[in-house]
Amino acid sequence: TVMFHIAECMVRWLAPILSFTAEEVWRHLPGERRESVFHETWHTVPQAPATPIDWEALMQLRTDVTRELERLRDTGAIGAPLDARVEVYCVPEEFARFAALGEELRFLLITSHAQVHEAARAPAAAVAAVNTGRSGVWILAQASADPKCVRCWHRRADVGSDARHPQLCARCVSNIEGPGECRKFV
Repeated sequence: TVMFHIAECMVRWLAPILSFTAEEVWRHLPGERRESVFHETWHTVPQAPATPIDWEALMQLRTDVTRELERLRDTGAIGAPLDARVEVYCVPEEFARFAALGEELRFLLITSHAQVHEAARAPAAAVAAVNTGRSGVWILAQASADPKCVRCWHRRADVGSDARHPQLCARCVSNIEGPGECRKFV
């Protein structure tokens, strides 16, 4: 993550000035490393490939989704955005633009579930998106029926899938017990 690379750089920069503090930080940074920060060279940040993600369009979509979530809140169907699931339907020309984030779209929209489908599958209840500046995009926001994770508050079908943590989703179990999640974009 960005924070990891910042820590890797800063500990090296501060080592000549705050040598004991830098050594202590060095011992607590994750990953395999040499015994001392003074045995290392400058950290090189890996070059991230340019992503073909249209962030402007995604943020406009987020505005439309937020509007729909507020309508659900006003009717009492949900209490918070994480209580919702969102389905985005779009014409083939727009599909790749909105599907680029994959599973991480839900984090951008701050919902428990978000998925992109082709417009042909759009139900009659789907509402046309107006802020995207494009025709051919519809949104269906609904209350999620999945159980709520007590740690992240996301409503996920996999809550309770680990017997050791019956109130947690698989993502939280991985973050607590395992290596944790590795996000790409959001």
